[in-house]
Amino acid sequence: MNRLHVLALVALASSTAALAQEPPFPIAAWSRTTASAEDSGSPKERGAAVFNNWCSACHSRGPQNAPGTASLQMKYQGSVPAALQDRRDLTPDLVKFFVRNGVAMMAPLRKTEVSDADLDALAAYLTQR
Repeated sequence: MNRLHVLALVALASSTAALAQEPPFPIAAWSRTTASAEDSGSPKERGAAVFNNWCSACHSRGPQNAPGTASLQMKYQGSVPAALQDRRDLTPDLVKFFVRNGVAMMAPLRKTEVSDADLDALAAYLTQR
């Protein structure tokens, strides 16, 4: 084996070892739902399933490991709740705009990812009063 191969193997071994280590912080609880969960149930249940599937990784309650929640906490400094489910100032049109167009670090979600029907359910879920 030549020196380049040895260096490549050492680099691969060290990166694999780093990936196997425990993260230095707790990981937020999050999992994708199945598509069928978004297609059945009441509008509130469907909206909650869409939120869990597409939004909760960044916008779950508690800013720890939820970058969207942490960003909103910093932006609004407590003048409005940072967690989207706790907000009372959102409108369906505003939710739909941000989902389709993105904002700051949030990428827009295409209709192939979140259908118009799912987006309607999500907007209804986040704007329920």
